[in-house]
Amino acid sequence: MKAWNDTEYTEGRRFDVLNVNRKQLLAAMVVLLLVPTLSWGAGFAIFEHGAKSMGMAGAFTAVADDPSAMYWNPAGLAFQQDKGMQLMVGATLISPSQDLAGSPLGSYPGAGYKASQESQVFYPPHFFFIMPISSTLTVGVGAFTPYGLGTWWKPNFAGRFISKRVDLKTFDTAFNLSWRANDWLGLSAGVDYAVGQIDLTTGIGFINPYTQQLADVGQVHMFTDGMGSDAFGWNISAFAKLGYGFTAGVTYRSTLDVKYDGYGSFTQYPTGYADFDAALGSQIPFGQKVALKTEIKHPDVMSIGLAWSNEQWTISGNYMWQGWATFDSLPITFPDYPQLDQTVEEGYKNVSNYRLGVEYRINEMYAVQFGGLYDDTPQPEFSMSPLLGDADRRGLTAGFSVTVKQMRFDFSYMHLFMDQRGTDGISVDGFDVNYKTSADLFSMSFTYQF
Repeated sequence: MKAWNDTEYTEGRRFDVLNVNRKQLLAAMVVLLLVPTLSWGAGFAIFEHGAKSMGMAGAFTAVADDPSAMYWNPAGLAFQQDKGMQLMVGATLISPSQDLAGSPLGSYPGAGYKASQESQVFYPPHFFFIMPISSTLTVGVGAFTPYGLGTWWKPNFAGRFISKRVDLKTFDTAFNLSWRANDWLGLSAGVDYAVGQIDLTTGIGFINPYTQQLADVGQVHMFTDGMGSDAFGWNISAFAKLGYGFTAGVTYRSTLDVKYDGYGSFTQYPTGYADFDAALGSQIPFGQKVALKTEIKHPDVMSIGLAWSNEQWTISGNYMWQGWATFDSLPITFPDYPQLDQTVEEGYKNVSNYRLGVEYRINEMYAVQFGGLYDDTPQPEFSMSPLLGDADRRGLTAGFSVTVKQMRFDFSYMHLFMDQRGTDGISVDGFDVNYKTSADLFSMSFTYQF
């Protein structure tokens, strides 16, 4: 199913608004527009939880020597007891950029079409609190955003009937208990409580039978209902000191099966043709909220790391696996309109990413970090859209740390390069373009030891 456009009209697929029934209209405009809204992908995964770890490109599973170990490897907390209680707070500023150009392999929007996203800055925060409770046990509490970001296009964007603006977030609150089994092995287990939020505005378009042109007849604002969209997960991890300066770590985080409850709020735009507007208004629930439900199983994640350190240097490598194959299809349910229930094929695949990081400790006060990464995308070409046009990524990072008594300040920068990638004429939305994306990330963290 595709959104109506001028190309389809000239090919003879004329829309007769006076004869279309309610089920057909809602299926075309509500289900079609909602489906890509809920399509998560690696483009919305956020790994940058802690400025020092980001400066090392996320190669931190076998390092885990500050409170951000709550995300990367909570078992590392078992070897931080000599630091006492620790508090880390911070945020990562993310500035993405995306350009697209019409693909010659598709009919819409055409080979000469070009568009760019509006400038945006996102700032997912991170918070970690660590406290030893015995000579071998440490508890940790963390809050971070493992999935988020969004897109924003100009009002006249050709893909506005797929998305005008979207803001997606998943907030994770984690609790972990870490145990130092002996002088060389730490183990940890924990629970995660995640809350998801979706906020999307997209246009509604139909061919005006009087002008035979595509008309903006309204928009729909889709959003979730507060704290009701949530899920529980769990994690386990291990951290080992191997001798001769080597350490190793492994972390597994379970899937997060988030059940979303939300609404679609419809607004009508007058076209100047009273009977056309009345016919649309009699069949689209303008001025109403239509209840919706869906369920998304966020992937399980496994991270394995190996590091070597001496008094001044740390060199660390990381391998991460994400089980995106769980997102093979997307069920959508409309409690008030059961005839509109659908299951949409997504076809995501499991992927891996690779990270290498280095830290050089200049003295007790100053340290610098740098690194690089490569991430595969799980998104197949046919499901790429203006909501998410993802691609394989490469990244370079640099960081700087300052320690003053019980305080440490961390700053880091990352630039992400993404391959140009297009839908090659197979877009499920009928919107065939080539996407080119990049992003700049700045992270800041403050750590205090009590």
